[in-house]
Amino acid sequence: MWEDMMERIVEANGIRLWCETFGDPADPALLLVMGLGARGATWPDELCRLLQEAGRYVIRYDNRDTGLSGCVDYEANPYTMIELAQDAVGLLDGLGIATADVVGASMGGMIAQEIALEHADRLRSLTIIMSSAEPLDPATNTFRGTVRDPRLAAWDAEQIANPPSTREEHVESHLKLARILAGQLTAFDEVATRAIIEREIENATDAGHASKNHILAAFASRDRSGLVGSITAPTLVIHGSDDPMAPFAHGEALAAAIPGSEFLPIEGMGHGFPPPVIPPISAAILRHTGR
Repeated sequence: MWEDMMERIVEANGIRLWCETFGDPADPALLLVMGLGARGATWPDELCRLLQEAGRYVIRYDNRDTGLSGCVDYEANPYTMIELAQDAVGLLDGLGIATADVVGASMGGMIAQEIALEHADRLRSLTIIMSSAEPLDPATNTFRGTVRDPRLAAWDAEQIANPPSTREEHVESHLKLARILAGQLTAFDEVATRAIIEREIENATDAGHASKNHILAAFASRDRSGLVGSITAPTLVIHGSDDPMAPFAHGEALAAAIPGSEFLPIEGMGHGFPPPVIPPISAAILRHTGR
């Protein structure tokens, strides 16, 4: 990693949050919010580097119940996207940051929407990648009005029938999921993907804890489809045409619902960040946050 990266723990909203920062704290802050069960380190290093070299103070972090951040007994202390948004704002408080450009991916895009809805004064702009304003339906394990992709449904069934218990089983399970989510933009790079997954679960308190609690939080969270029209922050929505987790129509609908938003479709992109999408996504974020 580069010299101006700093790793730290911040107490926020009663939760211990792990984060990494890149660049000069005097530069405009750019907060990266990752999705369901994924560590902050899932944000590609190359994307962070491009954003930092263009003059952004980049922050990526582990949501509660993820990676090196604190774990919660969900049954005793249930939470939703609203509480996860409060965590993000608390992280900014702990870092001494008044406002930030907020970028959320997947469930992180749902959290970012709640930041814009509940803490509008804390963000300068909003970027939502491969996400939706629709609620998750516990009956179908997908967004309302969406049929679960058959490949994902088969993966779900396998997790129930043979839940992973060892580190290697977790790696293999996540690798199967990553292959399904990859899209058609480029050939699936198993070696690189395995390395990312292994880094994700390294030192994690419980490799299965985050996914379980984040799914419960997503099921319990409110429908934002009728609320996002009140978002006033300049908004960019990025979505891949081959996304099996959050189908393309969800990105289109989200962009249409937020007044004045910009929509950037990426042909062949699935639910992830393969190398070919990193330059156009970083360029779009920099253009959007610099206007």
